[in-house]
Amino acid sequence: MDEAAALAAVERAEREPLLGHRIAPVRAAIDAAAALLDRVPVPALRARVMLRLASVKLAEQDYEGADQALEAAGRHVPDNVELRFLAGVRACRVALRRGAEPRRVARETLLAVAERLDAFETTGPVWDAVTIEVALAIAELALHDEEPDPTAFEPIAAITTRFASDPDHVDVVFAGDQLVAAFAIQTADPERAAHALRNAVRSAKAVGSARDEIESRIALASILAAVGTPIALEEATRTAQLARERALEHQLADLAGATLIAQAGVLAANGKTATAIDRVLELAELAVANRDVRQYVAAVAIMAELYAKTGDYVSAFRTIAESHRALADATKSDSTEYFRPLLARLRDQIGPERLDKIAADVAKANELAAQIAPRGSFA
Repeated sequence: MDEAAALAAVERAEREPLLGHRIAPVRAAIDAAAALLDRVPVPALRARVMLRLASVKLAEQDYEGADQALEAAGRHVPDNVELRFLAGVRACRVALRRGAEPRRVARETLLAVAERLDAFETTGPVWDAVTIEVALAIAELALHDEEPDPTAFEPIAAITTRFASDPDHVDVVFAGDQLVAAFAIQTADPERAAHALRNAVRSAKAVGSARDEIESRIALASILAAVGTPIALEEATRTAQLARERALEHQLADLAGATLIAQAGVLAANGKTATAIDRVLELAELAVANRDVRQYVAAVAIMAELYAKTGDYVSAFRTIAESHRALADATKSDSTEYFRPLLARLRDQIGPERLDKIAADVAKANELAAQIAPRGSFA
């Protein structure tokens, strides 16, 4: 009976959807299974728990922890070909994120594994997991190439279609759609990217992962704004607004700021520059309230870019210069390092001579205003 309970607990941990930000419920399920296995030591089940923990560590970007969990899984089942195979492929996915040299080794291993899969008796849930893991890994690997191989994403498309309505594989579908979206963006296929991101929103919403849903909506709004057709812009407007509402509903302050940027981008794509700047001003005010210097500078950069895109380079310069002065006054320190890249970008856009002239004209206008203001002319 105890072993049956342990098996059920492990299966729950494996089925609990794991998304980029939906980690706590999976960890809770793992802890519950591990507690039972402390009383009923079953090596194969312990290995499966370690494999699931490795996936959690991978989502948390704790690559050292992921490797340790995978090594532990291998120690528990030294003679279990299926589980060790799965651990090896998952280790390759960890290696892909560790840099160029580990990625090179992982590439060789993954391609060799893919060629050998047909030689094994690939039936049963573990081999299904191996097949899925190999497909995900090869797609992740392809994204590191300058020109990703389209065939690397065909198995992913098949997997997301196969499990589209399977609640036990929501995380697989979500990961697959994210990979397809990334590939489509990299290869300038916005329609395919938008389709995959809509699916990602649906998956995240289905399991109640607000942060994953909002991030997917922000990405979708950006893609649709880039498409630029009236229908796409209408959907982008709705998508960005829903993202903002969800961020506020769940009190996700960082994402609330990101949704303001998304809304500004959509408004700018609609030609509503003034309203877009209003959204960015909200972001700047939020940054001031939170004493977040980097977010404040990011807001200034976006405002300057919006002005520059309309050809209003004077306003772009004034935005940078006045924000620089305001931050320096507020912090009582030199804030030049934050704004130098913004001025450099503006210089690249209009040339150093024109930038110098604008700077001189603005300085003269400010000087005249300072001379006139004390007389009460604008009272």
